[in-house]
Amino acid sequence: MSLKRDTLFIIRAPFEDPALEGTWFCNSCATMEGALLANPQWARSIDVHRLPYPRPRHDIIALIGEEHQSMPVLVLADSSKPPEGAKQAEGRYFLDEPKAMTRYLAASYGGAGPHP
Repeated sequence: MSLKRDTLFIIRAPFEDPALEGTWFCNSCATMEGALLANPQWARSIDVHRLPYPRPRHDIIALIGEEHQSMPVLVLADSSKPPEGAKQAEGRYFLDEPKAMTRYLAASYGGAGPHP
């Protein structure tokens, strides 16, 4: 399966966790949502998928394997140059930490990056 654009997966909020009472949002995914609001050009340059909370998350598994289905995760396009520290699985590079993801997106697509 070819991946033509960098692809960001984030949990659709709000969600319910059957193990806990209440309604929730993912802190790291909310950080990514905020970064997308501050940099609307990113959403035009990459694919953004908001997935439901429950596992399994088949769209992610198909790209980087079952053990890497946590969100947020940015799976790099086949043609993208992975930054230092990118992880690799199933022959693909990915980032799974918001600061690293936003640094990469700012360097690749312009806009504001995370404050050091």
